[in-house]
Amino acid sequence: MNDFAANPKSYDPRMHSAEHILNQTMVRMFACGRSVNAHIEKKKSKCDYWLDRNLLPEEVAEVEARVNAVIAGDLPVTARFIGRDEAARSFNLSRLPDEAAGTIRIVEIGDYDACPCSGEHVASTRAIGRFHIASTEHLNNLLRIRFKLDDASAA
Repeated sequence: MNDFAANPKSYDPRMHSAEHILNQTMVRMFACGRSVNAHIEKKKSKCDYWLDRNLLPEEVAEVEARVNAVIAGDLPVTARFIGRDEAARSFNLSRLPDEAAGTIRIVEIGDYDACPCSGEHVASTRAIGRFHIASTEHLNNLLRIRFKLDDASAA
């Protein structure tokens, strides 16, 4: 099988699922697009967005609240497979690896988010745990958000 689903990334499923929710939240709140760079680790992760300023404290609180509301919604996290041509009509495929051939895996978080992805995810958002923004910084029109998760059993 020579497609985008053949070699899944081995990110922590909780953190990777939280990244998807953060990305969609940033798109909805700031129309900045999904992260242009991400580093996903189990203890703390970061995402970079093209944005012309840092977030205000009240915006940080609002991003956290929205992400946590999606997590608390206990949305199913599912995957479906579609052809590359169909995927190109609905998604930006420019960041897919060259080996992403004819079949593209789309990960959906309820009706909140959908995007091409080969990584591992939780089965339901409730398994993610509570989301916290650890810090933000802004440099050269790039906003970096560092985030972490509480244990899912504490959510």
